[in-house]
Amino acid sequence: MDTREVDIIQEFARGGEKAFRVLYDRYVVALRYFAAKYVTDEDVIEDVVQDAFVALWEKRMEFRVENAVKAYLYKAVRHDCLNLLRHRQVENKYAERMIQEGDDSESFLDQILESEIFQALLSVFDELSPACKEVYQMSLDGNSHEEIARKLNISVNTVKKHKNNANHYMKERLKNVLSILLWIS
Repeated sequence: MDTREVDIIQEFARGGEKAFRVLYDRYVVALRYFAAKYVTDEDVIEDVVQDAFVALWEKRMEFRVENAVKAYLYKAVRHDCLNLLRHRQVENKYAERMIQEGDDSESFLDQILESEIFQALLSVFDELSPACKEVYQMSLDGNSHEEIARKLNISVNTVKKHKNNANHYMKERLKNVLSILLWIS
């Protein structure tokens, strides 16, 4: 391995902005080209690539060789692009469903009710303590208890406690909404 490569990675791991700039300049063009294989919007491509570099900076101490940095960047860009495509697919399916349902007044009322319930859920979620909210959001994003504990540097039992507290609080705050839903259906 080239000593310059080792120096750049070591400096990068220590938070060296010049080393980061070297890595950025070395990979940004290729990553933009790579992202363009998945998405066509230039602004989206730029955002995806920038997000990959931000994530790389946050994890800089985990890298020992430049090939690991390169692999991480490509995986991050691919992952974000695929997530965007999946999200667009869901949006398109939802839009198609809305068009098919048309002016059906019952469907319209269902949509209003769904929106109101969603707003109530968001309001109650925002009332949670920052720690409970963060743990709960990470759980909703698909992270396991162990992953959350590792990322937040807390115990698995603390993760479970935060989730349990959040569940009990939201259940208590939303019990009237749930009663109304049961009555309506």
